[in-house]
Amino acid sequence: MNSWYVIFLELAIILASAISTIIFTVIFVVFTVKKKKLSKIAVPFILSVVLLGGTLLFVASHPTYYKYNDWTVLGQDIHWIQERYGDFDYGEIREGQRGEVGYYIYTDNGPIMPDHLPHYYWIWYDEQGVVCEVYDGCAKGG
Repeated sequence: MNSWYVIFLELAIILASAISTIIFTVIFVVFTVKKKKLSKIAVPFILSVVLLGGTLLFVASHPTYYKYNDWTVLGQDIHWIQERYGDFDYGEIREGQRGEVGYYIYTDNGPIMPDHLPHYYWIWYDEQGVVCEVYDGCAKGG
């Protein structure tokens, strides 16, 4: 899926959950001031807060691409990454050497200045096989 669509979807979910949280907060305050029973509004209020918090947590932990949790990948052994996410689409692991491997994520055919090139989730690892950096980029030479 193109990153433009993912960004739009993430923003739409954040906006919808933020608006619902604000609305339920206002209703919650009104119910409290008027001393009405809060049980009617408590469940939707809690659900909207949990949805907003979960969405923000997901977006924060997957900033590079939605399929890969950057918090989990960074600092892990490169072999563990390969076991968890499967074989790499670009590059291979070289024992005892620094290197980079990548997973294909999308071809940019977006609405604004598309480059029509395949993009990869690049993973840099050090001599010990520990992941040091991740980023979204085109294939080498692209």
